Amino acid sequence: MHHRHVFSHLLWQRALLLLSLWLASPAAADEIYLLNGDRLTGTIVKMEENLLTIQTDYGGEIKVDWKKVQRLTATSPIKILVPGESRDVLRDFVYGTQGQREVTEAGQDTPTPLSDITAINLEPFRVAGTVSVGGNNTSGNSSTKAFNSAARLTLYAHRQRLLVEGKYNYGQANDQVTARNSLASLKHNYFISKQIFIETFGMLEKDTLQALQLRSTIGSGLGYQFYETPTTTLSLSAGIAHVNEHFTNSPNTQTPSGRWSLRWEHSLWPDRVKVFHRHEGFWDINAGNAFRFNADQGLRITVYKNLFFNVEYDLRLNTQPAPGRKKTDEAMIFGVGYEFR
Repeated sequence: MHHRHVFSHLLWQRALLLLSLWLASPAAADEIYLLNGDRLTGTIVKMEENLLTIQTDYGGEIKVDWKKVQRLTATSPIKILVPGESRDVLRDFVYGTQGQREVTEAGQDTPTPLSDITAINLEPFRVAGTVSVGGNNTSGNSSTKAFNSAARLTLYAHRQRLLVEGKYNYGQANDQVTARNSLASLKHNYFISKQIFIETFGMLEKDTLQALQLRSTIGSGLGYQFYETPTTTLSLSAGIAHVNEHFTNSPNTQTPSGRWSLRWEHSLWPDRVKVFHRHEGFWDINAGNAFRFNADQGLRITVYKNLFFNVEYDLRLNTQPAPGRKKTDEAMIFGVGYEFR
C-alpha cells in the first residue's frame, strides 16, 4: 500500500508539472514572413487596401504593406477575398507555407497566390470617407460670414463601390451674398476585373450667383483603377452624359456631354499628411460646345486620431456661363473634419 501511495503521489506531481508547463507555454500565434527575411508573430486582424493589420503582445497593432509579405501561417480560419471566383464570396483559409507569396486553403491542394487576395477578414459591407466643416464670422468696420461643409463617403461591397458626395458653400459680406452653391453626386462602380470598372453616376448642382437654379447630370462610362495602396489611390473614368440646366436669366438647355473624372490621393506622411486632387470635366455639345471643369485639391493633416485639419482650393470653370456671369469661380477653404477608416 505504501508503494502504491508513493506511485500515485508521483503521478499527481508529474500531471501537475505537465499542466503548469502547458499553461506557461506561449499560445500559438499567427506568423507573417516578410520578403526581407523578418518574421512577425501575433494575430492577423485584417487586410484591406494592401495593408495587413496584426495585433501583437509586444507592439500593439502593427500594419504591414501586403506586397512585402512572402508567406504567412494562421492558427485559426481567416476569411480571404479573391476577385472573380465564386462571386467574390469570402472563403475559409487555415494556413499557408507552400512557396513564395502563396497560401494554401483548407481542403484545397492548389495554392492561392498572395497577389490574388484583395482582402482578409473584412465585412461584406464597409464604409470609409470624410466629413468636414469650416467658416468664419467677422464684425466691425466690415461684416463677413462664411460657411462650408462637405461629406464624401465610399461604400464597399465585394466587387461594387458606391461613392456619395455632398457639398455646400455660403458667403456673405456687408449683408450681400457672395457665394451660395451646393452639389450632390452619386457614383456606382462595378469592377469587372481587378482594375477595370463600369461607372454609372448622377449629379445635382445649384449656384445662386451663377443664376443656376438646377443642373442635373446622369451618365455612364468605363474606369480604370491605377493604384489603390496604403499610400496612393489613383483612378480615371470616362464616358457620356446627359445634362439638363435650368437658369433664372436664360433659356433652359439639354445636351449630350462627354465626361471624364480623376481621383487621386497620396500620403506624404502615412496616417499624418495626405494630398488630394479630384476633378470632373464636361464637354456640353449642344450648349455652345461649353467646356466645364470642377476641381478640388488640397492638403489634409491629421491632428488627433481620426480628426484632421483641411486646406482646400476649389476651382469651377464654365466657358459658356449664364449672361452677365464670369467663367471662373474660385474658393479657398479652411476647416476641420473627421475621417472614417
